[in-house]
Amino acid sequence: MNESRYTGHVEDELRRNPSKGAGHYGGSSKGSTSGAKRGIFQSYGVKSGVEMPSSGFDPHIFPSSKKTIKGMLSKEGMKKVGKAVSKFFIFNALPFNAADSGPYMQSMIDTIAEVGPGVKGPYGYQIGGIYLNEEVEELENINTLRVKWPIFGCTIMCAGWSSRTRHPIINFMIYCDRNMIYHSSVDCTNKEKNINFIFGLMDRVVEEIGEQNVVQVITDNESSFRAAGEILMQKIKHLFWSPCEAHCIDLMLEDIGKMKSVKATIDEAKRITSFIYNSDKIVNLMKIYTKDRELLRPVITRFATEYIALESFIRHQMELRQLCTCDEWRTFNNTAKWRNEAIRVSEIVLT
Repeated sequence: MNESRYTGHVEDELRRNPSKGAGHYGGSSKGSTSGAKRGIFQSYGVKSGVEMPSSGFDPHIFPSSKKTIKGMLSKEGMKKVGKAVSKFFIFNALPFNAADSGPYMQSMIDTIAEVGPGVKGPYGYQIGGIYLNEEVEELENINTLRVKWPIFGCTIMCAGWSSRTRHPIINFMIYCDRNMIYHSSVDCTNKEKNINFIFGLMDRVVEEIGEQNVVQVITDNESSFRAAGEILMQKIKHLFWSPCEAHCIDLMLEDIGKMKSVKATIDEAKRITSFIYNSDKIVNLMKIYTKDRELLRPVITRFATEYIALESFIRHQMELRQLCTCDEWRTFNNTAKWRNEAIRVSEIVLT
């Protein structure tokens, strides 16, 4: 019975869309998602005009940052996931462009992968019962926050980032009475992020919230955001634009990191972590001395992480010295491939 239902839907879809033959049977993102494809879309938590829970960011809006290189590079794995998801869509006669609309599709896949195989999915009565009730409660909580906007005033927080597909995204959040909620996202693909464009986005969000309710707008300290903020202050006299403190500090740390002595120290730290984490044997040996604690490694996204990583080295300096002077260290690295680099790393750690 299930197979006939599945086959019947496939045949009906092919009759409606004769251009979709073998190898081309799949959903088109044209139609309801055309706005996003043109470059700009608003992605609200449940429906347009409704913000996210007062407890902070909806954890399912943005894809999980937990990922493995193996999973990212595995074409076979992507094909298996695509086939499984497609079967679910086809069997239940779901519109194919639902996979392209909203922020929850990738989050669902990431969450399932994070939990692991064998996890039981929710039944229909659970989705329409407990989970639906939770969504309703969150929306009711949002409505109570709206009442506070004229009383306490709002801060609009604007943050830019890049999606997994390297699409530039600008997020808008609303902060009021110690609660921050998600407002909207804008896809800036193929858009020049100049002063007029940024100002238009901020001005639109202010109008949606109400000029009388907005006290402050916080953005990155980039020149276009700064200039757009100044124009917004000229238009709305009671409103203040402020640069993001974290971004300012990050820029300061970037400049400090360009100093020769600091750059040399950071490069040495990267050299140590690169050598240690390039061998499972050395990593396991290190964990014996650090009691299974990892070294924090610098990343390229934020310059502050370089200094956090240096603090990690200071915290584990005794354990690293024990590592570099133990017999196992010399045994593992007594090869032509690793010997010279191991000696250099040991010199850095022991000096």
